[in-house]
Amino acid sequence: MPRPSLKDQRSEQILDAYLTCVSRFGLEGATQERVATEAGVKRPILRHYLGNKDEMTGALISHVVDRFAQATTALRDALEPTGTTADLIDLLFDKSVPNDPRVMLAYQSLVTSVANHPSMRQPLVDSLEQFFEVIEAVLKRAFPNAPPAQIRAVSQGISATYVNLDSLTPLNPPEVWREELKQAATILAASLEPNV
Repeated sequence: MPRPSLKDQRSEQILDAYLTCVSRFGLEGATQERVATEAGVKRPILRHYLGNKDEMTGALISHVVDRFAQATTALRDALEPTGTTADLIDLLFDKSVPNDPRVMLAYQSLVTSVANHPSMRQPLVDSLEQFFEVIEAVLKRAFPNAPPAQIRAVSQGISATYVNLDSLTPLNPPEVWREELKQAATILAASLEPNV
């Protein structure tokens, strides 16, 4: 297996620094100067490896969407074919499951910048739809008689509690908040139980 080229390694190093800066300062605040400092390189190196600011932003969008897609695929693979709603919620809210909070923070920053960069909208929406589909598949399996609109609403609610937890990471919130959000997701899922 060939070793990655220096260009690939440098590009990944710079993208990782850009991801860190966007997660800290937002897309507009992640200046080339900050990215260069975080990457430990001189500013002209950024252009050499990733291009101008627009090309860097395009590379970051692809990087963040790819990382989110990898996490979504891992979640789907862990839950197929028999994962339960309890398994889903455990995986989403389990602190021991590896998760890079920078990805969600950068994702949220990209979402808030869509008005200035409309081309970002569709890749971000598509990646969220894939995440919703994983949640919906588990809920449909667990509650086959639940109305599709209700399953979709509960999927949205579970997703929102999960994203909320990640968005709070910079606060280093009390651990009890994770348990409370996990409980909220469990209550949402239980709302699909048929009334007897």
